[in-house]
Amino acid sequence: MLNENENPTTAQSKQEVCTIRIMFPVDTDEQAIEYKKKIAAVLADKQDVQQQFSIMTVPSMPNAPMR
Repeated sequence: MLNENENPTTAQSKQEVCTIRIMFPVDTDEQAIEYKKKIAAVLADKQDVQQQFSIMTVPSMPNAPMR
């Protein structure tokens, strides 16, 4: 609901967005896709949801320099 000092544009510009980044190991691409589907199902009632989905190998950690 708008108060008398707000117009629709001002109220809309106050909208916030939530970003969650989750990384976890999977055994197969199919397993990752199933998790993606489950997350999409949880957010199905939310409009304007954007999902970024990727599957990648775990990066190797560089060796720490010896002291």
